[in-house]
Amino acid sequence: MKNLLKHSVVKIEPKYYYALLGILAPFLNFLAGITFDLHAPSLPAIANYYNAGLADVKNTISITLLGLALGCLLFGVLLDTFGRRPIILLGLLTYTFASFSAFICSSIDGLLFIRFMQGFAIASVSVGCRTIILDSFTDHKFRVAMLYTSLAYGIGPIFAPFIGGYLQHHFGWKANFIAYGIVSFTLMLMFIVFVAESQKKIEPFSWPMVIKNHKDILLHKAFFPGVIIIGLCQVQLLIYTTTGAFLVENILHKSAIVYGNSALIISSGYLLGTLINRFLIKHFPIHRLIAFGFLILSGAVLLQFCFALFAQMNLTTIVVPIVIVGVSQGFININTFSSCLRLSDKAGVATSLFSAAAMGCGTIGVYIVSHINVKTLLHLAILFGVIALIQAIIFFNRFRKVIMNLEYSQ
Repeated sequence: MKNLLKHSVVKIEPKYYYALLGILAPFLNFLAGITFDLHAPSLPAIANYYNAGLADVKNTISITLLGLALGCLLFGVLLDTFGRRPIILLGLLTYTFASFSAFICSSIDGLLFIRFMQGFAIASVSVGCRTIILDSFTDHKFRVAMLYTSLAYGIGPIFAPFIGGYLQHHFGWKANFIAYGIVSFTLMLMFIVFVAESQKKIEPFSWPMVIKNHKDILLHKAFFPGVIIIGLCQVQLLIYTTTGAFLVENILHKSAIVYGNSALIISSGYLLGTLINRFLIKHFPIHRLIAFGFLILSGAVLLQFCFALFAQMNLTTIVVPIVIVGVSQGFININTFSSCLRLSDKAGVATSLFSAAAMGCGTIGVYIVSHINVKTLLHLAILFGVIALIQAIIFFNRFRKVIMNLEYSQ
């Protein structure tokens, strides 16, 4: 049993093993991404099934973010203390059990608890896969591996409703939770078979050391600016998830499949931005790529206001600006996060602290959005505009100089 917690069942040559890690880590983080909203097209159906209020049903998203934020705080310490492999396996097992439990859930409160447990358990996976990358890759290979892993997480909240829309249309809302369970169980089996412990030296647990490691990161100049930027990126990626199903299905009177298809189109923006960033990252400093992302984001918000003032609301006027927002996130979100993870040599603590704080910020933002009755293009434009303005002020006044100093000192 002890060997199983440290060693993979199948051993692979290093060249192929690291290539496999570069593929499996994004898939693990993709599960974390789809956790938020594979069931998003089913929100109206869940509301009807439990006779619940719209705010309660929307909170199935925000409470998952809360579970993820709290889980990150715990699992960061556990990953450094007990190793990456056993903690990730524990998270996948818990996630699988919670997902299948939704099939017999009898109340909206019970479903909210299940969603919290999904978020809490997936924290070990999201933090763990990034920690494995920090253990296994360096320099340009690290940036590329982290880019694809962050991409997988980022497209999850937008890509998942495409799948969820078809599951809802053909099988009902519980099919989405069965899908959660099947995916997590499959990844758990793959992890058991192929992935070995990546931590070179497991340090014994020590409260003074834990406090010191957390304190060093919390007091870093880039911590809170980075957290707010990343957290608000999370909100931007989830605005359509939280409001889109009701806009498309209730106001435009389209089907869940149409909403899912529109979410797939939106995901193409984030994918495009990340791929362009993947090419440019070889040629430009990180801080310039983030600034370029803000330029694209400004154009997207300006287009939203133009549509709000001079056009009618339809799928095109809703989706096109958000696609461009997604392109900007391929630069802002991914580069900011990868920069923050290099602020400490304690991979588990650094990843967990930034993830927890960013998810906490995102939770507050999504909770606020879930209680805003978004019915028009102007509402959407104001939401994205306010968030973009806050991010830009923080980046250009606080975060950019710190990242520039880090880049030029390496």
